[in-house]
Amino acid sequence: MFTTLLKNKLVFPFVILVILILATFLRLYKLDTNPPSLSWDEAAVGYNAYSIANFGKDEWGKTFPLYFKSFEDDKHPVHIYFTALSVKLLGLNEFSTRLPAAIFGVLNVLMIYFLAKELFAKLPGLAGQIIGIFTAFLLAISPYSLQFSRFNHELQFALFFFVCGLYFFLVGLRQKNILLSLSFLFFGIDLFTYHSAKVVLPLVLICLFIIYFNELKKVKTFIGIGFLIFSFFIFLMIKNPALLGLARINQTSFPKELVSKTFTYQATKNELLGRLEITASQYILHLSPEYLFLQGDKNARHSTHLIGEFYVIEALFLFVGLLRIMIERSKYQILLLCWALIAPLPSSMVMEAPHAARALFMLGSWSLISGLGAFTIINLPKRMLQKISLGLVFLGALIILFGIYIKGYYNTYPKQYAIDWQYGMKQIVNFVSDNPRFRLVYMTDARSQPYIFFVYYLKTPTPTFIRGRDINTSALNHSYNLVAYFDKYFFGGWDPLMSSANPDVLYILTPSQYNGLRDRLAFEVLKKIDYPNELDAFYLVSAK
Repeated sequence: MFTTLLKNKLVFPFVILVILILATFLRLYKLDTNPPSLSWDEAAVGYNAYSIANFGKDEWGKTFPLYFKSFEDDKHPVHIYFTALSVKLLGLNEFSTRLPAAIFGVLNVLMIYFLAKELFAKLPGLAGQIIGIFTAFLLAISPYSLQFSRFNHELQFALFFFVCGLYFFLVGLRQKNILLSLSFLFFGIDLFTYHSAKVVLPLVLICLFIIYFNELKKVKTFIGIGFLIFSFFIFLMIKNPALLGLARINQTSFPKELVSKTFTYQATKNELLGRLEITASQYILHLSPEYLFLQGDKNARHSTHLIGEFYVIEALFLFVGLLRIMIERSKYQILLLCWALIAPLPSSMVMEAPHAARALFMLGSWSLISGLGAFTIINLPKRMLQKISLGLVFLGALIILFGIYIKGYYNTYPKQYAIDWQYGMKQIVNFVSDNPRFRLVYMTDARSQPYIFFVYYLKTPTPTFIRGRDINTSALNHSYNLVAYFDKYFFGGWDPLMSSANPDVLYILTPSQYNGLRDRLAFEVLKKIDYPNELDAFYLVSAK
């Protein structure tokens, strides 16, 4: 009966539809309120998207740029332009700012299904489709995927265009048609999504050409067209060096004092070898159980710290999947293994490893290996009843682990890590907007880039912002307090402890700054903003 059901052509489309509905719900439910606040990067993406959608310029006045200067970190264009479409349709708010990442998170669940079908198409029977279903389900409920689907980050965009490129490459190569050329369009766009793609994509392309060298010789025309398409994107990058990510590399590269302490450098005095030693040691961190299955990324915006990037049970799936790949060594499986091994490199080459965002390509490759492993284990028993029973056991374990993650994500996580999401900025700007009587507003710069939250929530027209602002030149090439002031809003640049009480001036201070005020008795607390865990976040004060 079960075998007959699987042969029904409508079964797999129905199952994948159910998975997509689940993936959509998990990514859209309370999207505007959890995470509990926009991060400064999200606010920057949202405001630049608003600027593009309404004025055709970014916050620096550049018309439809290929890169966004933003906080001097040269943001990529793809996710900002998709966000511009969302903001234009829905207005500038938390939901519209986060919606594109959620949509691409769902699309990746669909595309990983198609890619799995293609990768494992030569396995007997319906194995490819079943592995595709397993992989799609794992990705739909993945803590790694969910975490980055619910705030505006480049990860889901970078993964989508990479997976699309790989899928169309394999299908086009098999069918010997124009889809092979089309794959290079997706690969080219992927270069404009996130810095990690610039490391992973070229290496994966080299693997593709080595593994399928004989097959590619038979489709030279389509490869030639694809090469021209890809060359266009390379040309754009050369013409716009900021897209190469040099600014971000300068911000995150290994400091020389760290390199000088390595064993290799002390033995050879070769800085490159010292950097390679650090890279190798950081690469291994991406394979640690603590990162993969127990706690995840140490950055609270990238993980709840209640569970790893993958569920514990996936350790078994990954082990069996890798074992099968090593035994069978088909071309598709070797490609998958190469992708999985290359994926941690971007994170390993800079500080803060293991870094889930920079190692984003682990999400796709390792999910596919996990899906292969789950299928292999379930398919071991000979009797169908035993296969179903084993599958239900795994499903039950996944549901329990998913329950732990999702409960923590909606209950513990927003309370414990609100400060990491710059919580309180919206409440501050709302108060300022509702109380226009203040001639001057002094905002603490303790939370890095406070100006971006003011222009975001005030929906300040870009021309007005550009005309009325002053750049804090001392902060250039740093990740804090880029704008000294605009209009009546000042960000840092004064000694908060020496603030003078004036009824026309509003001061926004951290608790420590408020407690340290020289003339605190002369001030009145107009509003105190608390974090969700009821700890003090900000004091809004003026003269009594």
